[in-house]
Amino acid sequence: MVNKNLPLISIIMLNYNGLNYIKRTVPPLLELDYPDYEIIIVDNGSVDGSIEYIQSFKNIKLLKSPIIRAKNFACNYGVSHGKGEFLLLLDNDLLITDKRLLLDLYDMTDELDSVGCISLSNYNEGEKKTKNYKLKLGYYFIKSLKKIDISEVKNFHGSLTAYPEGKGLFIEKKKWEEVGGYDVHLVFGGDDNDLGIKLWMMGYKCYLYARTLQVHTGMAEREDVRKYSLKWKEMFYAHLYTVVKNYSFFNMLLTLSGLSVYGIIKSVYFALKMKDTGPFLSFFTGSYLFVKNLPVALDKRKDIQKRRKIKEDIFLNIE
Repeated sequence: MVNKNLPLISIIMLNYNGLNYIKRTVPPLLELDYPDYEIIIVDNGSVDGSIEYIQSFKNIKLLKSPIIRAKNFACNYGVSHGKGEFLLLLDNDLLITDKRLLLDLYDMTDELDSVGCISLSNYNEGEKKTKNYKLKLGYYFIKSLKKIDISEVKNFHGSLTAYPEGKGLFIEKKKWEEVGGYDVHLVFGGDDNDLGIKLWMMGYKCYLYARTLQVHTGMAEREDVRKYSLKWKEMFYAHLYTVVKNYSFFNMLLTLSGLSVYGIIKSVYFALKMKDTGPFLSFFTGSYLFVKNLPVALDKRKDIQKRRKIKEDIFLNIE
């Protein structure tokens, strides 16, 4: 039964050959304690039986992305088909553990000031400590957090964060549309931090939901050298591109320098750890993509810098 006092929420999940994940993460979505929500899964060209599995549920809407293996496009495509006033965007490997999650998230939009989006705190399955509770930006773009016990994460509920956690984020649809959603120029990566920066620049705030923790089940992919290398190339390029688009001129120059140093150090570290040159070569291919597409970033920068309401890069000051 539809409750007219609560808005419709569209849950948007992306999937690409994630059958092993969605067998665990989809069923809990069907049992959420909220009166009016829809589930939309956008498939990116799966061939592992995912499509047949999704089709077995009558109350899940399956969309097939017109452009396959382009995460940001697929997410925007799913949102465009959602009828909800609010959106919950989920990765296919995030296991929702709290049946009251949707109601809690909606209540937070009333309780907190100038809510742009709310990200879901989570921990990697099997780990007792986590860094997945707050997200910060800095002059080498990503600040590493100290791992804390999972039980301590609840202390950060309702705190500010520089940008949302891409695995799971809650946002009002009209605000998503106001900032343009995800940048479809980017194939993978840069989605969550770019969205958060744009929200801060338009006068909104990003918050953390930590009353309960969700479970990230997809850590195995980070051990796959090929998959990690491909993702790192796209992510490194996305970071460079996002900085050029969004940062003020001085902070842009400073951050590009720091990010370049950080990028090569991280690439060498994972090349040695994985005993493969893939991560190291990804640094150079990502840098090449950045140089090649610099005109695109500069063109988008003109529009974003003109429209931004908050001139200071306040997202760099969120601790």
